[in-house]
Amino acid sequence: MLVTLFPFFLMISTSFKIKGEFFTRPPIFIPNRFNFDAYRAALRSGGQKALIDSFIIAFVSMCIALILGTMGAYGLRELLKKGKNYGFWMLIIEMMPPIAVVLPLFILFKYIHLLDTYPALILGNTVFVLPFAIWLLLGFLEDIPIPIEEAALIDGCSKFQVFSHIILPLLRSGLIPVAFFSFILPRNEFLMALVFSRTKVTPLTVVIPSLVMSDTVAWEQVAGLSVMAIIPPVIVAMVFQRYIIRGLTFGAAKG
Repeated sequence: MLVTLFPFFLMISTSFKIKGEFFTRPPIFIPNRFNFDAYRAALRSGGQKALIDSFIIAFVSMCIALILGTMGAYGLRELLKKGKNYGFWMLIIEMMPPIAVVLPLFILFKYIHLLDTYPALILGNTVFVLPFAIWLLLGFLEDIPIPIEEAALIDGCSKFQVFSHIILPLLRSGLIPVAFFSFILPRNEFLMALVFSRTKVTPLTVVIPSLVMSDTVAWEQVAGLSVMAIIPPVIVAMVFQRYIIRGLTFGAAKG
């Protein structure tokens, strides 16, 4: 825990320091005076737009992953009942490195004039988030007894009614960890953000490295913007900790 949390402590401490306190001997771990200028400077240097852009990209990618992921997982489960196992293809897409498809996607987005737009980053991230969401939700679906669906079908429900009125309410606890990870993964993605963005769309993962300039490094702004970037996910993770841990230990393992 000390090894893991110390860099976060150092980052928070650096965000409150003033110039001259970054590289001192002995090092200053707790500033003499808490200075919030780094946060204001980081927001003025493009941090505010970066926070908004990253939220939009991650939130829309999460929504698409949840909508298509639930339907995809339910469809795969129906195929599993018939003895057709296509889950292996989900794993292949999940294991594929993003750098393998960045160039083809770049050419495609350039051809259809989507570079430096929200749709380019949303679609690019969804390609890799969706298989993860399907695979995780499939584990939760396998925990739902099949006789419940069969009883609903006997009562006259259609497949869509079974999915919307039976499966989704029972799947509610599984949607929380899937939503969390489907939001975090696009928000932390760097390669596609670097390749597909220019000036109109500037995610956090591109803006923070831009503060490392050729002649100097704005350490306090890097630390301040990083702190603002990690606070929301940490709060959400603490609130929904029980569901997130269940999604990692149960859904993924059983899938």
